[in-house]
Amino acid sequence: MVQSDVETTNQSVDSVQAIQNWMVNQLVEQLSLDAKNIDVTEPLTRYGLDSIDAVTIVGELEDWLEVELPSTLFWDYPTIEKSAQYLVEEFDVSAASDNAEPAASETKEAKPEASEKSGKGWGGFWKGLGG
Repeated sequence: MVQSDVETTNQSVDSVQAIQNWMVNQLVEQLSLDAKNIDVTEPLTRYGLDSIDAVTIVGELEDWLEVELPSTLFWDYPTIEKSAQYLVEEFDVSAASDNAEPAASETKEAKPEASEKSGKGWGGFWKGLGG
């Protein structure tokens, strides 16, 4: 393997990991979950992700990555692992490495935000509409 191929592979791995960490953080916030209980290889529906939550997270992911994504992302790629790999293979996700967030277990603010959203109905959907 040439040096540039190694660097590209490392950047891809870093991007996949950054996206996975971001998605775990979103599930923690949106669904009031404990990050330790999230397995990136398990279907997202296992954690109670419904279609409204999925569309909300895809929209936030679009904003974070600065790309337009299919609204069916989590339907077509139903695990965090598969979604992240697809995003790295199909899109310019350089923003993922640039804007990488710490893993949810390292984020002390995730729990209060999750509890703040929990009474708002539909995973914070109404809050985004001014409710």
